[in-house]
Amino acid sequence: MTATAELPDLATRPQVAEYTQTSIPTLSRWAAEGRGPRWVKLGAGAVRYRKADVLAWLDSLAEAG
Repeated sequence: MTATAELPDLATRPQVAEYTQTSIPTLSRWAAEGRGPRWVKLGAGAVRYRKADVLAWLDSLAEAG
């Protein structure tokens, strides 16, 4: 994670990419494959990530490693 990045409670894919230092295409691919942090779709295809889900996913990676 970057020291300056802050993740809002409901984050966009670019915000999550910056926070996790992951590319946007990688997050998109993971979403299509059912991997990565949980996401929600808000009307018209707008994808958002709940901060709690992103943090839980990061915690699960730390526990697995």
